[in-house]
Amino acid sequence: MRIFQCVLLLVALACSRVLAGDTATATAMVTSGIVSGITVTSGGSGYFFEPSVTITGGGGSGATAKAVLNGDKVATVLILTAGTGYTSPPQVTIGAPLSLRVDPVLKVTVAWDAGSHASVEWAPDPSGPWTAWKDIAVNDTGSVVVDTLPGSSARFFRVVPISLPRGKLGFVWIQPGTFLMGSPPTEFGRSTNETQRFVVLTQGFWLSDHEVTQGEYQAVMGTNPSKFAGNANRPVENVTWSDAALYCQKLTERERAAGRITALEAYRLPTEAEWEYAARAGTTGPRYGDLDAIAWWNGNSAASGTQPVKQKQPNAWGLYDMLGNVTEWCSDWFGPYLGGSVTTVLVVNPTGVSNMFFVPDPMRVLRGGAWPSTGQAIRSGARSGYLPDSLPEATSPAGYMGFRPALSSVQ
Repeated sequence: MRIFQCVLLLVALACSRVLAGDTATATAMVTSGIVSGITVTSGGSGYFFEPSVTITGGGGSGATAKAVLNGDKVATVLILTAGTGYTSPPQVTIGAPLSLRVDPVLKVTVAWDAGSHASVEWAPDPSGPWTAWKDIAVNDTGSVVVDTLPGSSARFFRVVPISLPRGKLGFVWIQPGTFLMGSPPTEFGRSTNETQRFVVLTQGFWLSDHEVTQGEYQAVMGTNPSKFAGNANRPVENVTWSDAALYCQKLTERERAAGRITALEAYRLPTEAEWEYAARAGTTGPRYGDLDAIAWWNGNSAASGTQPVKQKQPNAWGLYDMLGNVTEWCSDWFGPYLGGSVTTVLVVNPTGVSNMFFVPDPMRVLRGGAWPSTGQAIRSGARSGYLPDSLPEATSPAGYMGFRPALSSVQ
């Protein structure tokens, strides 16, 4: 687990000491009633992961945005939805960076975005060992905890962000919910196997915010099968469904042994319904944004293959490369949606065709399209399949099958 080192020595009767960054600022531009651009006027400092961005005023509504970091500073603010009805530039507010203040009265104050969660840890020496002390929810004015432990006249403290629980950094929590899966008959590029149906997912789950990289795969599996090797941040590819499933199994074993997940949690491939729900992030159209802005596809990467992850705009839930770059394995067997057209009742937690023993050459589901795909395949509802233990022929475009793991309870 990555620890953000906000460490201070608490000494009785000493002056208050503060370890804090500067809050970033930005201004918005309005064109024809929509927010058309956001310029960072100060990147601030002390950010350890992306702060919140709120857009208010200006006479309109609906605009949303996401901050992107470069080191510990806000580098850019991406517009996720442009909103409508703006008559003047709205105010853009970027959340404050994490800070820690230790007072001479043996009082520790943690300041951050209201509603965020953090853990304060202490140690007798800067090198540790560190002991979890207080897990707190941060309020508007900062949360205060008082050190009453013996020997507090010489104690080191650090604060650890836990807005994502330990062991789940790099993952996004996907809330349970209902959505319309598939695509309408009028959608360009649609296939007949994308019949729409309402789906309810009753259990939330964690999903990696990026495709598994070559570096991550090498660390778990000890090999790198990728055609486009040489950059550890490129997504791993040339992996079969069975390779991806084995990676999830080995990652589970490693993270349990390290204490970063519990024995009741396991990594796995997402179901096809979970994948599309997460990819859409509340949208209903072919894609969650402009094609070139969100995806590496045939139109912008045919000559160079895969690209490092997290270079394109994420969807509204903070997931990168859900469309394009590499197509992603899901857990389901590939087949027609069960029940045909079901738009008046809810299909609960679908997992695809359950028995493929009597199907010649049964395939597993692939989703999202990839760098050699045309725009018709780079859609939230597009589906394809491939044999679970095979890779494309050498004469075919290779180096495009990858995956991202989900994490959930095994109960």
